[in-house]
Amino acid sequence: MSVLQRKELEDSPLADLHAIASELTIEGYRTLRKEDLIAAILQGEDGEEGAGTSDEESLALDDEGAKAGPARSRGTGGPKEDAPAPRSRGRSRSRSKPRAEEPAAAPEASDDLSENEAPSGEPVTGTLDILPNGSGFVRTGGAPAEDVYVSPAQIRRCELRAGDEVAGSLRPARRNERHPSLVRVEQVNGRDAEPPEARPHFDDLTPMHPSQALPAPKALDSVPIGKGSRVAVAGGPGAGATRLLREIVSSLTDKKAGDLQVSVVLVGVRPEEVTDWARETEVPVTGGSFYRSIEAQAQAAELAVERAKRVAERGGDAVVVIDSLESLASGVSRRVFGSARKLEEGGSVTMIAATGMAWEAQRQASTRIGLDPPEKGGEPKVSDARSGTLRADLLG
Repeated sequence: MSVLQRKELEDSPLADLHAIASELTIEGYRTLRKEDLIAAILQGEDGEEGAGTSDEESLALDDEGAKAGPARSRGTGGPKEDAPAPRSRGRSRSRSKPRAEEPAAAPEASDDLSENEAPSGEPVTGTLDILPNGSGFVRTGGAPAEDVYVSPAQIRRCELRAGDEVAGSLRPARRNERHPSLVRVEQVNGRDAEPPEARPHFDDLTPMHPSQALPAPKALDSVPIGKGSRVAVAGGPGAGATRLLREIVSSLTDKKAGDLQVSVVLVGVRPEEVTDWARETEVPVTGGSFYRSIEAQAQAAELAVERAKRVAERGGDAVVVIDSLESLASGVSRRVFGSARKLEEGGSVTMIAATGMAWEAQRQASTRIGLDPPEKGGEPKVSDARSGTLRADLLG
């Protein structure tokens, strides 16, 4: 019984189909037309052992979500340069060897228990990533195989959203499964999972001009950044955009900065810079270098933004720093950068991104920081003529 439905696949963008095909190890999937790719995915999912739920789970996936057999996964990766898992819309354990045909095993007694009755397993905490088919994964930030499958029933019952910080208990993967499964959702964003917390939807809240300044390096004294700003750091190769971003992160994580949730996403950087970011900052770093697939890096950026939205919905302030935005596909770049805003109801999402010389992001930005070639010592040189902040008067 297939977990993925043809209609869901037909409605999915090509990048998602490529991600699923990669996980199913379909050869030459990038050369297939969309309709042929969908057919190959459906055939691959039905025919590949361990690619989805076990036989008994496919027949008896109960409403309490105690059973789990993921069809596919995507991993945010972190600052590692291993091969990425596919993306949703950021890992697999070694597969079991093919075995002879045998009757489907009867479900284990513990699997028939409701989630509230299920024995407590190993604790797990991470960021929820929801797939197009309604299931999801708790991205733990470790190795791909450590991501934990979450059933659609659990997601519906606890009213979970992509980007939620989820804590619960897991059971190990069975022989024909790639991932462990979440048997109990205990906390969501630091609160009890049930009853679900009443919270607004990010897109229903009112965007406003930033009115509270964020701490920034001395080089940006003339270009204030506010909570909820879209900040484009523009400059050619060697202009020092990455160095300036690190200085900004250092300012934001200072104790005087207040309660900010800061994260860094790396997209298309040099492998050495992945190491530099991981060692020189104390904030979560996801994504990777140009060595990784663009789909995996886009997935890391989008999940970081979803996490920031969940913080803002609850009245908090989140900052996502991207190095660099120009390496993302145009559509993903717009979605990610356009998510920044101050909310009238409280909370904010701030995006600070290196944009290269791309004009579109500079046009969309509420704060533009143009960099000239650096002087001796490599210090970034901010161009007064090409820098500025919209409604800087509101930031004091």
